[in-house]
Amino acid sequence: KYALIGNESTCFCANEPGKYKLGTEACSTPCPKNETQKCGGDNAASVYDTEVTAPGPPMSIEIENVTETTIRVKWTAPQAFTRITGYLIKANIIETYADYALIPLEWQVSNDTNKSELPNLQPGSTYNISVAATNFEEEGPSISTKAETIIGTPDPSPPDIEIRERHGDQMLIHIPEARNVNGPVSMYRIVVSIELYQQGFITENLGNFTFADEQDLPYYITAELAPDEIKNDFIIGDEHTY
Repeated sequence: KYALIGNESTCFCANEPGKYKLGTEACSTPCPKNETQKCGGDNAASVYDTEVTAPGPPMSIEIENVTETTIRVKWTAPQAFTRITGYLIKANIIETYADYALIPLEWQVSNDTNKSELPNLQPGSTYNISVAATNFEEEGPSISTKAETIIGTPDPSPPDIEIRERHGDQMLIHIPEARNVNGPVSMYRIVVSIELYQQGFITENLGNFTFADEQDLPYYITAELAPDEIKNDFIIGDEHTY
């Protein structure tokens, strides 16, 4: 807000002009590069109002906690300001797997707040989070950081497996590519379930064939495949480990 000049050319800034006001005659030293202006005097400094009323940027920003749909952000107040009436927080999408356009989000909080939880975010997405101090309608420069929300439950459900051939206990299948608006697809889990005994399965109880046999469960994981491995058809029941 204020520029203070003393000792001919020493300059520093302050939010307040100072406690003691001297007469203009106390600042009698001409500025080295412009003798028409004064640059302080003996035990005195010239004070110039910069007429800048917008606050400076917050000193720091930190991401405290992240979930699928929320980000908690923390910041410290600006060093330079005349008055801070609040803070403006923005979340702009950088990268997402959503199949629709995500609009920028904004939140306004009071001037006595230095942390906030940002809701309604998209899972598995990267955001640019920025915080700026405000002086009523004036917005100061912001400080920003990147944050990623946690990958969410795949949505929509994957397409049905296509059965290509059947040979005794073996089955040749094709696994169509799945999409997920809540993040990347990192693995395809192939589950065999004996529907004669079971109409579905409990995810927490899933394990390999040995585990299912020990627990007397009518379903088991027969393979876990990377996305590039589903390009080829897969055989269920060949007694191989995948």
